[in-house]
Amino acid sequence: MRSLAVAFLAFSCLALPAQQTERASTKLDFAAAAEFSEENAGLALLAYRGDELVFEEYHNGHRADRGQHIFSGTKSFAPVVALIAQDEGLLELDEKVCETITEWRGDDLRERITVRQLLNFTSGLKNNDSRLHRAGVPDVYAMSIGCKCAAEPGTRFRYGSNHLMVFGEFLKRKLAAAKPEKGEHPDDFVAYLEARVLDPIGCTYTRWLRDPQGNPGLPYGAYMTAREWAKFGLLVRDRGKHEDQQLIPTEHFDEMFRGSKANPIYGLNFWLVGKRSQGDLVPKDIVSASGMFDQRLYISESEDLVVVRLGQTGKRTRFSDRAFLTRLFGG
Repeated sequence: MRSLAVAFLAFSCLALPAQQTERASTKLDFAAAAEFSEENAGLALLAYRGDELVFEEYHNGHRADRGQHIFSGTKSFAPVVALIAQDEGLLELDEKVCETITEWRGDDLRERITVRQLLNFTSGLKNNDSRLHRAGVPDVYAMSIGCKCAAEPGTRFRYGSNHLMVFGEFLKRKLAAAKPEKGEHPDDFVAYLEARVLDPIGCTYTRWLRDPQGNPGLPYGAYMTAREWAKFGLLVRDRGKHEDQQLIPTEHFDEMFRGSKANPIYGLNFWLVGKRSQGDLVPKDIVSASGMFDQRLYISESEDLVVVRLGQTGKRTRFSDRAFLTRLFGG
């Protein structure tokens, strides 16, 4: 049974371009979307339009204060960190990873991999998830760095965790090289994310998986409540601005939502779900951070919309983006 519902609130489109105003007033069918979500092992569904929480329900025994493993939904934090680090001079999206991961020097394929290719999964590295995801792996970063290429960088999309594990080690080394002699300084991906993004927007996580070496799992490590994940979604929807702070630089912001030649519907760790054949109802700019067991963070700038959907771990269902979004947008 639905345990909590927030009534629809009045929504007004502020400072939207003319072509967006009509889209942002689209009537959404939250009841149909919530019913479909609940029937498919859904735990939570909430939505923001503008700054207003216009819908919130919890299903199948879930509660608002309970963190849920968002699995690969965690991946979408990586490009935001990369853009901020680039703005601060720590890295460049198109720099060669081997300049920092020196173990790759001399390997004809791996020494050509760029940071961007790690983020859009076109690095060419083999998928080693079957080994990487086993319990008790002592050092997930070292295992990923040791992975060889199965394709030329930039030519093939290969979904997997090792790309972002390598990025985690890459950033850790960049941060160590930039560490001042005095004062506190982030020492890994999660600490940097907290300092630059999560703390400024008042966002918390309930848990972050780490290996025995203390390396945080970038591809799948975060546990969050629906409300906390939505805070991150609002920041992305508002192009990196929170109140009067521009937390994510805008210069390369849209690169997060550009697909590669190898996979036009996957940007920098965001799925470009609106570019799939969804019909005329679903906005073409809607993107998602997506995790196993149907964890979803949907973002549409044109609709001034953020939607979080959480699913029950271990449950295989008939949930799909197409079915959910079609119901949400009145199909």
